[in-house]
Amino acid sequence: MPGQWTRRLGSCSSQARAISTAQRQSSVKHTTPLTGSELGPTQQDGHRTFRTRQDGKKELPLPPLLDPVVLGKRSRYEQKKEKPKFADFTPFQRQLWETPFAHALASPVRECRATQAFLPSALLTTLHTRPHPATGDPWLLPVSLTTSTPPSHLGRPLRFLGRRLIASQLGKGKKKAWEKALCTRMLEKFQPGEFGKTVWREDMPQLILELMQKRVVDRLSWNFSFRGRLIPVASPRTEDVESVEDVSTVLVFGSLRSRADDYQDRCDAITAELDKWATYFGQNFGSHFNPHDSPDVTHNAPQWYTQPLVPRMQPRLQFPELEFKTTTWRGRKVAVYSLTDLLSPEKAQELISGPGSKYASQKCVVIKRARHNVPVEMLLMQLQSYIAKPSI
Repeated sequence: MPGQWTRRLGSCSSQARAISTAQRQSSVKHTTPLTGSELGPTQQDGHRTFRTRQDGKKELPLPPLLDPVVLGKRSRYEQKKEKPKFADFTPFQRQLWETPFAHALASPVRECRATQAFLPSALLTTLHTRPHPATGDPWLLPVSLTTSTPPSHLGRPLRFLGRRLIASQLGKGKKKAWEKALCTRMLEKFQPGEFGKTVWREDMPQLILELMQKRVVDRLSWNFSFRGRLIPVASPRTEDVESVEDVSTVLVFGSLRSRADDYQDRCDAITAELDKWATYFGQNFGSHFNPHDSPDVTHNAPQWYTQPLVPRMQPRLQFPELEFKTTTWRGRKVAVYSLTDLLSPEKAQELISGPGSKYASQKCVVIKRARHNVPVEMLLMQLQSYIAKPSI
């Protein structure tokens, strides 16, 4: 109208900013949905909530996402349980809490990619991919043995049974077994063409062994540097440890090997030599008895087929039961470990007689049952399992 003040329109960009700001403010106001009585007069029958209608007609049930009764029942199963208090533990619970084997069995269950068996993760060896500092190529390395970072922060892992025999088998053959053991989620993390550059170290079994031995030495050094942490005893025999309270593990400084172990090593060396020549024969003369090389066969070899089957002295892979040395203490069996057999004579002597050691003059000591001793006892158990050899 003439004589009336006219508002000047702003630019399109300023109007767009004003509209987006208003939308954000309106969305912020309604981020918290209304529930229960906030929606109006309601009534409950013990199982559901109904909204009371002003016209007197039949009540309308609230949606499950807004019903306080449904949300209350659902939250009972979603709330985390409180951590148990040590003061409320029963004697059996305290004993279980201080047992390393219980903690090992309570670890999360994961799949062994070599045997497809589901086992507690404390019994498995874990490898992660890390770039080589010089070339940048992905390398499979036991990073979890060298850092305190939680395994969940190290990327997708490759897990297999914590045995040196398994680590050696994964690196054998033309078709590397470790390539087949990689899970799908781990393969998805590789860039195009990067998987072919992945490196499996030839000394992987020895590398894992050395890292495990280093962890054991680091943990035991703390026990050897204080008097009273370990209880000296004459031997691991029952009559020598019977008088000690709360015996959990016995450490023998010497070796527990016998003449039978020497004969076993000679037998293993002969078997390995025969296995080497059997593998040589299969790789060089396998075309003469390979069923897939026949001219009448039109299909390719299956994925599991690596080379022609050649008679051997033993199967390619064995998973025997583990035998732990034990002794009897008050009617119960406790583990016995030899530091010389686990760490090698040189490393064991350096730990026992090294600077700061308070038990250089002893031959055998006892680790008492306590929660702070569980980590080192689990490391001893894992190292013993790793170097265990199959028996004939």
